[in-house]
Amino acid sequence: MNVNFKLHSFKRRLTQHTSIDRCTVVAEPFVFVVVRCRPHLHYTLHVVPTCRLIWHYPRFLLLHSPSIRSSWMNAAVNLKVAKQNSSYMDGSDSSDSSRSGKERGELELEPLVFSTYDEEQKGQKQESYQKDLVIDRPHGHEPGSATPKQVVVNIFISFVGSGILGMPYAFSQSGWLLGVIVLGTMSSLNVYAMLLLVKTRRHLESKGHTGIEGYGDVGRVVSGDRGERFVNICLVISQVGFATAYIIFIAANINNIAGIDRAYICFGCVPILALLVQLQDLKHLSTFSLIADVANIAGLTAVMCQDWNAYHDFHEPVLTHDFSKILYVSAIALYSLEGIGMVLPLESSCADPKWFPSLLTKTLAAITSLMAVFGCCGYFAFGSLTEAPITLNLDGGVATIVKLALCLGLYLTFPIMMFPVNEVLEDLILGEGSRGNKAFRACSVVVSAVIAWLIPDFGKFLSLVGASICTILGFILPCYFHLQAFERSELKWWELTLDWFLIGFGVAFGILGTYQSFVSLMD
Repeated sequence: MNVNFKLHSFKRRLTQHTSIDRCTVVAEPFVFVVVRCRPHLHYTLHVVPTCRLIWHYPRFLLLHSPSIRSSWMNAAVNLKVAKQNSSYMDGSDSSDSSRSGKERGELELEPLVFSTYDEEQKGQKQESYQKDLVIDRPHGHEPGSATPKQVVVNIFISFVGSGILGMPYAFSQSGWLLGVIVLGTMSSLNVYAMLLLVKTRRHLESKGHTGIEGYGDVGRVVSGDRGERFVNICLVISQVGFATAYIIFIAANINNIAGIDRAYICFGCVPILALLVQLQDLKHLSTFSLIADVANIAGLTAVMCQDWNAYHDFHEPVLTHDFSKILYVSAIALYSLEGIGMVLPLESSCADPKWFPSLLTKTLAAITSLMAVFGCCGYFAFGSLTEAPITLNLDGGVATIVKLALCLGLYLTFPIMMFPVNEVLEDLILGEGSRGNKAFRACSVVVSAVIAWLIPDFGKFLSLVGASICTILGFILPCYFHLQAFERSELKWWELTLDWFLIGFGVAFGILGTYQSFVSLMD
């Protein structure tokens, strides 16, 4: 049996690659490890040079590192435990067949770290260190507890947003057959890129890199601080784009219901949102998130039912393909499937990350099918009169309730989308330690409202965001990081080919799609 664990001063984590029942870390800089093993087990110690072995005795060892910040990041102790035929500690007979396998081979480690801190500080440190403790995880991030069903729900919530409401209009422009083909193709390439990101993190962690919790962390390890900053800026722009699309949707639907001028609606959203974005803990937004999810699901279901009712009155022939609109429908598909920033946190949440790639692939295949059906139903129901968003085609009392439910859901989702945006922007613009700036957070809401007022067309705005920033995050960066993290000899020929193809495709599509979206917005 091999037990390997590392103590990292920066993250203060204990990562251990076999099953251990109990592990606690109290403080620093001295590590006192109690090795609890059965009498018939014998162990040998191998201590790396950066970590000095001060004292040891069978089942006990005391370690010390002279430089906590530099040395402990690489310090490691390897305990190799081997069964022996004779007793080692108390003379008991290891050949006793009545003992269970657990009694014959179980090893427990209980690392205890002592410090010169006073008792109050030490208690605070103990709680902090125990939260950061990682047990039996192969990649160094915190253990997850989410079951497959919970992960599926989280993936669904993360990927199904306002973009699906623009899918019927996109199909009406490109034709339903071409739209379905493009949506399926973009989804397949998108899933491949997402799994590249997961693969890249696992590879980097196998080389000893730690603290890779999100997309930006991959950029930091591969390309330094500039890489992390660039990824975070792209994520911020995409999140602001999604949040702004919510206000555009709300303004369009309230205007459709009550005839109120869009300017009043856009800026009328600001006061309450400016208060909600001040919350600095996501747990305070959990209630709003639940209400938003229920409203969105109910609204989408009701839209499908309305489409079915309208389909019986429709007699116009439908368009199968129009290749002049392939860039537009591709951009909408990318926008609708954007969620790569959540992939690594979702994998970390899994109780067993081994089944995450398969689960992600199957769930996104189901989501893509749902989007295809939703787009076709909306287009078949209203034909060339299909609008973006599709809710503008609905009328009647039930339709009004559906629109208001979706508006409520997206309105309450806005502060959740802006939560990471504010934290990143405050660090980038105001400097670290400036989080919680009320005026800055209120200004971010005002900026979103101004953009929503200036760009009234929901479909064209989705196309702009999808063709520009979603292409960078979804295709270009994952492939680039994959190529940089792996040696050329470690990659198969088809992986190299596909990576370079996606980078080239992403650059070309990003330029052409963004240009077309700008030209369309100017019309």
